[in-house]
Amino acid sequence: MNCLSGCRGRHTVINQNVAARINSKPCRTLQRTSFRSQAPPRLSSLPTSKAHQHHQARSKQRKLVRCQSSQLAGPGEWGQAADQNVVLVADIGGTNCRFVLWRLDLQSGNHEKLFSKIYPTKDYMTFDDALDALAGEDAFKIDTPGAAAFACAGPVLDNKCVMTNLEWIIDGQSLTVKYGIRMAVLNDFEACGYGVPALRPEDLLVLNDVPARRKGPKACMGPGTGLGQANLYWSENFGDYRVWPSEGAHASFAPRGWKQRALQTHVERQLGYCEVEHVCCGSGLQRIYEFLQTDEHCARPDLDLTVHKTAAEISKSAMDNSDQLAVEAVDLFLALIGAEAGHMGLRSLASGGIYICGGIMPKVHCRLNHSIQCCL
Repeated sequence: MNCLSGCRGRHTVINQNVAARINSKPCRTLQRTSFRSQAPPRLSSLPTSKAHQHHQARSKQRKLVRCQSSQLAGPGEWGQAADQNVVLVADIGGTNCRFVLWRLDLQSGNHEKLFSKIYPTKDYMTFDDALDALAGEDAFKIDTPGAAAFACAGPVLDNKCVMTNLEWIIDGQSLTVKYGIRMAVLNDFEACGYGVPALRPEDLLVLNDVPARRKGPKACMGPGTGLGQANLYWSENFGDYRVWPSEGAHASFAPRGWKQRALQTHVERQLGYCEVEHVCCGSGLQRIYEFLQTDEHCARPDLDLTVHKTAAEISKSAMDNSDQLAVEAVDLFLALIGAEAGHMGLRSLASGGIYICGGIMPKVHCRLNHSIQCCL
């Protein structure tokens, strides 16, 4: 996981072995057709030739069962070549799959990054297709992992994720059987949450510098293709924070003031309802920009109200100050992110800090202090 930056306080921001054993029960492949109504005779009671035939039949049965069991329990496509000290981790979002291979040294803690690559999700029909593309890389063939963990943008149940903003299903159990190594699936912001305690002061961009309570609850959120959220609570048994992912971003949007209420109405006309994620993610930034374009031309005579821009283009235009409408859109977007950060702090009593990560925030950090302070 790649943590980019972060901070403590009410509104805080951050930049971001095991071989599988497949258990199977040997099935009985021979039925007692000759001895249907009685127990099988002992070999000593059979004529020599029949005893020999019976012994051959039982021997074939044992070989068949062993053969079937080995086919079921043997390593998959990667199992035989797997290096148990190498792990594969991935951040799987609605836009990209980010794969990284690491060689672990649990004795010294000096882990080595072996390979990384980003695969756009639009180029692959299924996650298995993207995983097969990764397996074709030379670096992967040299250092085949012994285990994998996938952080996915969506709710996870029983090691399986049906992704929220992508028509992919990532099933850890099926992948374990297919590839022959253990594969774990977790929510993407659960993974981000476990990275928060590992952050150093130099990784953090502090917006509201207040003391953090030791072992106090923490909250983690971040806009990208969607809006991810998670809460961290200290566990004495675990000796560290445990992370609990949340789908709170799908709660209803609570606007402040006339402009945000008008934005809510604009989104409801498009989608039928307005949830937090609809205005606090990449596509949400686009909706805000398009909403501002609905203003009367007389109110903005010097602006081109017909141009269409992507979220990346809006962010860039705001940062270089070439589009005042983009500046206004980014400021409103960040104010909404700040408000939701405050909501998370209240819900979880996040006295340990609130951390905002994701791919968008580092690109607009120049506007952070101005925009988020508006909601304090």
